[in-house]
Amino acid sequence: MIIKGEKIELRPVELSDLEQLLNINDEEVRANLLSSFPINRLREEEWVKNLYANQRDIVMGIVPFEGKKLVGTTGLHGIDWVNRNAEFGIAITDKNYWNRGFGTEATILMLKYAFEYLNLHRVSLRVYEYNNRAIHVYEKCGFIREGKLRQARYMKGKYYDVLVMSILSGEYFQRQSMH
Repeated sequence: MIIKGEKIELRPVELSDLEQLLNINDEEVRANLLSSFPINRLREEEWVKNLYANQRDIVMGIVPFEGKKLVGTTGLHGIDWVNRNAEFGIAITDKNYWNRGFGTEATILMLKYAFEYLNLHRVSLRVYEYNNRAIHVYEKCGFIREGKLRQARYMKGKYYDVLVMSILSGEYFQRQSMH
């Protein structure tokens, strides 16, 4: 499935995207992700090959219409089909594409997919307290702060809180009816 927006499309990740995916080792990019370990070409290739092996994770590549190359990924993880919930994740790994609205549009498109196509009821996420840019995007897209995991993130000698946010299907559809 390919989901088209105004500036980007979300499409399956391919092995040909490997070079762009390795941007994930950039320290600035990595500071906002859940993983702290380096990733080499072989691990990334294995990850891509296994991406669509189960129905608990759906990952899409973020591709701007301009340039036509993958600049990041977004996904729904740990999908619980009984309780109809999933955890949202996103990473614009090419810093040349930061602050251009691609993350906001990708988030909106994934929420559309989650609620309008997959019939999910709840999409949650975890975000580090210092990632103000992401928090702003999530709130703009309708996510509500539920709480925080106190000092659950360690980086460079300091502990940080992890915020937990979510959006429910009713909240999503209410927002859609206002636009």
